[in-house]
Amino acid sequence: MTLPAAILGPLPRLHLDRVAQATLEWTLVLAVIAIPMYWVIKTCMKLLVAHFQMVTFLETVPFP
Repeated sequence: MTLPAAILGPLPRLHLDRVAQATLEWTLVLAVIAIPMYWVIKTCMKLLVAHFQMVTFLETVPFP
């Protein structure tokens, strides 16, 4: 079953346009590399903050 040309719009012609190819490549780079790296860096920063809070707490505990 094929979709009508009105629904597809410019999609079939995207692979012929060089500007569209560059845009599509950058979109794929963003989706495959940048978004997962954002999650990894965000998770690592949370771990680093938790570690710093633990070390700071242990250094400020008064000993008798």
